[in-house]
Amino acid sequence: MQLLIKERQRPHKLVYFEALLRRTPSSHPSHPELKENVRRRAAGYAGECWFDKICMNYNTGEPYIAIPDYSIQGHQIDTLFIFPSFILLIEIKNISGFIEMDGDKRQFSRTLNGVITGMTNPDDQLYRHEKQISKLIDNKLPVIGIVVFTNSSCVLSVKNVERRVIHSSGFPYVLDHLIAQHRNSLKHDPLQLSEFFLSLQPPVQIHEPIPLPYPILTGIFCPDCLSSRMTYSRKFWRCSNCGGKQKNTHLPALQDYRLLIGNTISNREFRWFSGINSRSNAAAILQSANFETVGNQKSLRYIISETGLY
Repeated sequence: MQLLIKERQRPHKLVYFEALLRRTPSSHPSHPELKENVRRRAAGYAGECWFDKICMNYNTGEPYIAIPDYSIQGHQIDTLFIFPSFILLIEIKNISGFIEMDGDKRQFSRTLNGVITGMTNPDDQLYRHEKQISKLIDNKLPVIGIVVFTNSSCVLSVKNVERRVIHSSGFPYVLDHLIAQHRNSLKHDPLQLSEFFLSLQPPVQIHEPIPLPYPILTGIFCPDCLSSRMTYSRKFWRCSNCGGKQKNTHLPALQDYRLLIGNTISNREFRWFSGINSRSNAAAILQSANFETVGNQKSLRYIISETGLY
C-alpha cells in the first residue's frame, strides 16, 4: 500500500517568475537573467514530478506514506517518505553535466561545456534535515537521506560521501534494499506519523506581491501567438495576428495581476491592465468570473481567486 498525502504543487516562486517573465519586455536588461531563473526553477519542478512518477509506478510491497514538499522550521524537504521501520528524506536534483561530490571538502560542483560551477551541497542539506526530523521523533526510527538525480544525462563522481547519491532509475533498487535491511526493526504506524508531521507544518503562507522595479507589459496575450495582444469585441477576445478567438483569455491575465500587483482589482484597474476602453464591458467580464467583491459602486473591488485560473 502506498499513499501520497497531497499532490506536488508548482512552486509559488516558479509561478511568480513565469508571470513576471511574460510581463517583462524582451528588450529589458533583466529579461535574460529572468528567463534563466524560470528555466532553472521549471527544470527543478520537472525533476520532482519525474521522481513522483517513478514512485507511483513502483510497488514496494511495503506500506508507506509520501509527503512531497514538506517544510518545517526552515527545512524544505523535496519528499518525505514514512515507512513502518524507517523514514526516508529525498533531495531531488535535475542537473545535467559531470557532477562531482567530495565528502571531505564538502564540495559539490557541476562541469558543463567546460565550465565548472560550484553549487550548494545537497549532502549538507540532508544532514540538517536528518538531524531535525530525528529530533522531532525522538530518534524512534532511523532517518535516511538520499540525493536523487533525475537527469539521465548527468554523470556522477562521488567521493567519501556517506549518504546514497543515485540516479532516479536506481531508486526502486535502493528502496528494496532499505526495506529488506529494516524488515525486522521496530515498527510504527506510518499514518499516525504522517498526521504528526503534518500537524507541525506552518499555516499556508499568503504571498504578497513584490513591488515591481520596472513597468510591466499590460494587455491580454493571445495563447497561440503568446505575445500578441488581443482586443475585446462582441463577448470574445480576438487576435488580429492569427485570427484566434477566445472567451476567457482574461483569466490567465488576472492571475498575472494577482501575482504581480495585488489580489483585488477595480473596474478602472482592469481596463488599464487589459486594454479595454468600455467600462460596461469590463464590468461584464469581471462579473462573469464570479469573484467575491468588496465595497460598492465606485469603491467596488473584485477579489481575484487563485482557484481555477491555472
